[in-house]
Amino acid sequence: MDVSMKGLRCFVAVAEERHFTRAAERLGIAQPAVTQQLQRLEATLDMKLVHRDGRTVLLTEAGAAFLPHARDALESGRLAVRAGKAAHRGEAGMLTIGLTPAVPPAHLAALLRRFATDRPRVRLQIRETRLEDALAQLLQGTVQLALTSGFVLPSRPARIEATQLAEETLAVAMHRDHPLARRPALDLADLENERFSVLARDAPHGQPFGIHGLCQRTGFQARRFAEVHDVTLQLAMIATGLSIGVLPDSLSQYAPTDVTFVPLNYQEPLRTSLLYDRRHVPVGVREMVRPAGPAIPLPS
Repeated sequence: MDVSMKGLRCFVAVAEERHFTRAAERLGIAQPAVTQQLQRLEATLDMKLVHRDGRTVLLTEAGAAFLPHARDALESGRLAVRAGKAAHRGEAGMLTIGLTPAVPPAHLAALLRRFATDRPRVRLQIRETRLEDALAQLLQGTVQLALTSGFVLPSRPARIEATQLAEETLAVAMHRDHPLARRPALDLADLENERFSVLARDAPHGQPFGIHGLCQRTGFQARRFAEVHDVTLQLAMIATGLSIGVLPDSLSQYAPTDVTFVPLNYQEPLRTSLLYDRRHVPVGVREMVRPAGPAIPLPS
C-alpha cells in the first residue's frame, strides 16, 4: 500500500486544526490541494478519515485511530531524513578505516582525535589489513578510508585519492648507555657494526622503509639480532642493549625508559597518507580531512 507522506501531512494538519483553510495555511499550500491529498489518502486506505460538520472537521472512528500512527510515521520520516543528511555530511553513521603496515600509532591517534572533535557522532571501526586488500576494499566500499605510511605512495587505481596527514623523520633507537646515544644525530654509515632488531616482513605492522635495503644502499649488510612481529617486542629487544633499531621518531613515546632515540640523517621523511574513494566517503568527511594536506596525485 503506497501511502504518501504528503497525504499524511495533510491529514494530520486537518485533524489538528479541525479546519481545511487553517490546515492549508499551516502547510503553506492551497486549500484545494489539501482536500485532494486527503481524498487520495482515503481512497488508498479505502476508509473515511474525516467528515465535515458545518464549518468544523470531525474525525471518524477510523480517523481517530489512524491519527497517532500517522504522527509517528511523519516523525519517523523526519528522523530518517535528518539521519540521511547527517550521514551525507559525514556527521553521523559508521566509517571503517583500514590500517595498513606500518602506520605510526601517533598518526592513527591524531586522526581518531580529529574525528572525536569534529565528527563525534561518527562511529569508527579500525580494521588491520594488507595494503593490497585495503585498495580492493576501498573500491568495494567495505572500507571507506585507509591509512598508509612510506617514503612514497603506493601505486593505486585512479579512483582512489590520497591526502597527506603527517610526515616525520626516522631515528635510531638504542639503549641509553650505548656509545652512539650521546651523538646529536647519526648517519646510516655509523650503524655498520651494529646488530638490528627488526619487524618481520609478514608482521601486521611491518616497517615499510626496509632497513636492510637502506643499509645496502649505504654500502654494508645489516646484521640481524632479532626478527619479531610487534613493535613493543622490538623495543624490548632494543632495551636489552644487544641491538638497535631504526624507527619512526614518534615511536619514542612508547619506548621503555632505558631506550633513547637519536635522529637519523636521512633526507626522505616518512609520510602517512589517507586513501579513499570519494564514491564511498561522505562529502563532510572529505572536507574534514582535506585541510590536513594537499591532494596527492598518482605516481607518474
